[in-house]
Amino acid sequence: MGRRDRQGCNYDAYLPDPLAGWDLLMPADVAADLADAENAVAGLNRAGTSHVSLEGLARFLLRAESVGSSMIEGLVAATRRLVQAEVALARGDDAADRVAVEVLGNIAAMEAAVEVATANDRFTVDDLLGIHRTLMDRSPTPQLGGVVRQAQNWIGGSSYNPCSASFVPPPPDQVPGLLDDLVAYVNDDIHSPLAQAAIAHAQFETIHPFADGNGRTGRALVHVVLRRRGLAPAFVPPISLVLATWASTYVDGLMTYRHLDEFDSPERSSAAAEWLRLFATATHRACIDAEHYATRIDDLTATWRDRVGRVRADSGTDRLLSVLPGAPIIAVESASELIGRSKARTTDAVNALAEAGILRQRNVGRKRYRVFEATDVLDLFTDLERALASPTGDTLDARPARPAPGRRD
Repeated sequence: MGRRDRQGCNYDAYLPDPLAGWDLLMPADVAADLADAENAVAGLNRAGTSHVSLEGLARFLLRAESVGSSMIEGLVAATRRLVQAEVALARGDDAADRVAVEVLGNIAAMEAAVEVATANDRFTVDDLLGIHRTLMDRSPTPQLGGVVRQAQNWIGGSSYNPCSASFVPPPPDQVPGLLDDLVAYVNDDIHSPLAQAAIAHAQFETIHPFADGNGRTGRALVHVVLRRRGLAPAFVPPISLVLATWASTYVDGLMTYRHLDEFDSPERSSAAAEWLRLFATATHRACIDAEHYATRIDDLTATWRDRVGRVRADSGTDRLLSVLPGAPIIAVESASELIGRSKARTTDAVNALAEAGILRQRNVGRKRYRVFEATDVLDLFTDLERALASPTGDTLDARPARPAPGRRD
């Protein structure tokens, strides 16, 4: 600890207003932006039902969203690294790539969020803790999973004290009540679905209830809201991938949301409106890119089917072709679980796609496990990440995400 870190200081912790009873005044242009973005999400879900690879597309977009959410926290791992770590974990081997393992934890947390949103009538604090527990299970500190903090935390500055922090969340004794208020808001419908998702996310990030993993859990909460409200029954566009390219603007938007005026003041609504405008823009952009890649997946699947030739409906090969866009590297065992067929039937399907040049055999890990790689899908993932990370044509700041010093997300 350096001399500066040993010195005392005064600091302000931010105590957000509750969401209950808030009369949000929304400017007409922001309401129009939200409506346009909601129409884009609804359109993506309507169009998605006609895609030839529905399950594969859903898995593709969920994976892209999880990767983007991790990128915001400085956790970057290329698609091939992710799937190699995934295979190693599935085989019970030690995955040495810890960054890839953490990103996989975020994918699992996103999947848990979707499951919670569709399985239960009401969302609870325990559900939120469960999503966080799933996220942290593959992190260096799994003991923090699902545990509401009992100490003050902060963002930026020193690792030892909040004197130079860029933001200090509410004191720990205020967190339980704020979480109860947030969950009650998530279960309500006083605002439109996208406005509710944006506000719930910003409020969660402001509360910062965990010692680590707040950013990724808060972005999973967006999935919970959009699924629960029925706006995105099949696909949530990869909003986090867009926000990852606008990292500083994203953080500025969250800081603007944290107003310093009275509970029901016009200034509070104005601050929220700036954040809602940014969130709507990011959502609309994500929908455009998701539609583009949905079409590419359709074209890719059609090409595969031409290569394989006639395939019996609902056969192992037919099912594997449908899920492959969301599972670019498979082992026979994992493919068997994905398509719901025996290991023998799955082996036949994998061999058929390998003979057609759709899958390529590789060996991974110290034990040289045999896996099969769909290089076309890996290339598609890479293209998606590059496209959304490119500032070309964007009007918003597109500097790359950097992990904040001190406390991470």
